Amino acid sequence: REAGRKTYIPVMSGENKLSWQVKDLIPNCEYYFRVKAVNKIGGGDYLELRNPIIAEDPKQPPDPPVDLEVHNPTSKSVTLTWKPPLFDGGSKIMGYIIEKLAKGKERWERCNDYLVPLLTYTVKGLEEGKEYQFRVRAENAAGISEPSRITPFVKAVDPIEAPKVFLAANLQSGLEVKRGDEIILEAHISGSPYPSITWLRNDEVIRPEDIKKRVTAPKKKKGEAEEEKPFQLSLPERMSVDNHKEGESILSVRDSIRADHGTFTIKVENDHGVAKASCEVNVLDTPGPPVNFVFEDLRKNSVICKWEPPLDDGGSEILNYVLEKKDNTKAEMGWVTVSSTLRHCKFHVTKLIEGKEYLFRVFAENRVGAGPPCVSKPMTAKDPFSPPDAPNKPDVEDVTSNSMLVKWNEPKDNGSPIIGYWIEKREINSTHWARVNRNLVNSLEVKVEGLLEGLTYIFRVCAENAAGPGKFSPPSDPKTAQDPIMPPGPPIPRIADTSATSIELEWQPPAYNGGGDITGYHVYKQLMGVNEWSRCTAKPIKVLQFTVGEVREGADYKLRVTALNAAGEGPPGETEPATVAEPKEPPTVELDVSVKAGIQVMAGQTIKIPATVTGRPAPTIVWAIEEGELDKDRVVIENVGTKSELTIKNALRKDHGRYVITATNSSGSKSAGTRVEVFDVPGPVLDLKPVVTNRKMCLLNWSDPEDDGGSDIIGFIVERKDAKMHTWRLAVDTDRSKCDITGLIEGQEYKFRVSAKNKFGTGPPVEIGPILAVDPLVVPGPPSCPEVKDKTKSSVALAWKPPQKDGGSPIKGYIVEMQDEGSTEWKKVNEGDKLFPTCECVIPNL
Repeated sequence: REAGRKTYIPVMSGENKLSWQVKDLIPNCEYYFRVKAVNKIGGGDYLELRNPIIAEDPKQPPDPPVDLEVHNPTSKSVTLTWKPPLFDGGSKIMGYIIEKLAKGKERWERCNDYLVPLLTYTVKGLEEGKEYQFRVRAENAAGISEPSRITPFVKAVDPIEAPKVFLAANLQSGLEVKRGDEIILEAHISGSPYPSITWLRNDEVIRPEDIKKRVTAPKKKKGEAEEEKPFQLSLPERMSVDNHKEGESILSVRDSIRADHGTFTIKVENDHGVAKASCEVNVLDTPGPPVNFVFEDLRKNSVICKWEPPLDDGGSEILNYVLEKKDNTKAEMGWVTVSSTLRHCKFHVTKLIEGKEYLFRVFAENRVGAGPPCVSKPMTAKDPFSPPDAPNKPDVEDVTSNSMLVKWNEPKDNGSPIIGYWIEKREINSTHWARVNRNLVNSLEVKVEGLLEGLTYIFRVCAENAAGPGKFSPPSDPKTAQDPIMPPGPPIPRIADTSATSIELEWQPPAYNGGGDITGYHVYKQLMGVNEWSRCTAKPIKVLQFTVGEVREGADYKLRVTALNAAGEGPPGETEPATVAEPKEPPTVELDVSVKAGIQVMAGQTIKIPATVTGRPAPTIVWAIEEGELDKDRVVIENVGTKSELTIKNALRKDHGRYVITATNSSGSKSAGTRVEVFDVPGPVLDLKPVVTNRKMCLLNWSDPEDDGGSDIIGFIVERKDAKMHTWRLAVDTDRSKCDITGLIEGQEYKFRVSAKNKFGTGPPVEIGPILAVDPLVVPGPPSCPEVKDKTKSSVALAWKPPQKDGGSPIKGYIVEMQDEGSTEWKKVNEGDKLFPTCECVIPNL
């Protein structure tokens, strides 16, 4: 009958067969079937299907996928592509299963937890340096296909490719923007491993920065000229770099200013090389102010104005200059244009009014516009004729107890020849200047006599021309009236130290400096047995110590030191003979006070053990760990001078122990040590297994982790999830090494995982499953008492009902035994090991 109807239709009757082909069914329609046996007495009970059958063509597993290929292998992953099976088995392909086999292993491992619906998949979690083979299976409703052909071995290593970089096509010949526009530089990058990216400007690294808070400048006092400088953010504060898209880097600078111009360079680097690409960026702006505005050939009604081009042309050629003038005697008078089409940096201004004071300013113009002006100093229109300038500061020489020679240079005469000079003197503690000469001096020096011995004098000079005397020069340096000084006495030297290649010499200044300051010292050496002394210093030294080099080990030397002052070099001070040899000092080792009492760090932190080591000759330094060996790939030891430091980054649990530093030289050996403790979360639990499983609960048992992370285990976290679900949920938090998990659904598969805890956190979980929630199998119960359904003179037909409990597994068959009347022995009716498959049988040959 159809599933939607209640009436059965006969399809076969009276045939002595155990199977029958039913025809003329409607495709995809659901049907129920029933069958009964008939003998000469009549028909028995119907055996009816519990579930309907869909009329559809038979399905079978698909063919294997084809054309499996490997792409883009790296140290951690590889991408696979394939084509679908040639035949899908009569049912839609639901997805694909990817399997991998490591070289040297025998068992294939599944790579994907869930079916892959696409024709590509990236296998992750590979071990670097290992070789793998891959294969793919297809799955439809009927089952899983045979595997595809196996790929050749693929090694999990990153591809090697030197970095490359090139700028966008529009930047190849440079970039030109106007002030205020955004500078955008786009670069395209390749390389494996993917290179690091650095942007530079004028060979200096630039990186974006946050906008800093500006300090407000103090207000200027009333009357002071205020110079308004426009507020500008620095280049790093206006810059951004976009590297989020692999293979591309974009640098942008908003609100560009003229100072941003220069050579921008992108540098990319990986383990296999470095590549650069540069772009000249020009920011167009108005030019800066012209510089060095000066006047030439000043007359009462004209002047030549001269200037130099701006230091910055604004990134564009200077087209012309605009010169303006202003009457500086009248504040209300504005600026008047003298010329606005000047091509050169010089112009002869005429029609000035004698005696008036003028200001001039000049602008530079480029194709962007006119820049800020350069304003001249005030200029009075008059003929160039004035008293001479002041000479420079005079020099004083040939000092004696009553005279000095004063010299000076010739100053600018300001249009009229100099006719002579006036010289004045002043005792340093006095406020009164006294004239030295009664008449003008025509030379550039004069000997001043009649000075008082012991007093200190300064001198000044002024020049005179037809316009009168000019300003006085700055005063000379003070000089004391005293006779010339004598060479200094001998210093007092001593040998401070020796080595195999040098001698350390120290000395005290001479008791008598000869009347003048000591300006330096010379050091000499003499090899014993040789009469000649050789000087060790190329020029006088001012310090009171010197290291004498270029000496022979084991030889004896004498050293001497001489002092110098303005009068020359004095007599030497000499040492006793010294032997060139390395002093011997036994080594000393001192750990830093911060680590003496021990070091405690968490895993992942850095271990640092600093120590100070001394000794002569310099000791050899060896670091070691008791009851183990140092991990040379992770331990870094730095020895600088007397400092030695052991560093281990990203500390592991195995790094704990007592670390010892030993220093050794020819005079002995010395050691010092400290204890290092590394704490971490506990390791994975051991021997996780289900002890009891039934349809409602599961009892798990496990052992403590091998590594407790340096702290006592305080408990365990047990989690569970349905085998087909993604999310783990907390089942129980326990402090025992077993857990009774209840509330399971019969027939459902579950996965469980257990993690250990200590005071530093939770360790990695250990997973088990899937585990089916069913009762354990037991033997079935007894069938019902057999009934005799039919009998003949030589046979009996028996029937019985199945047992009420099948023991958790379908009944495979039945064993029938019989007993002769009057006998106590039961005999097996079944032939050999055969079972009766149904609840009836015929016993022949009675």
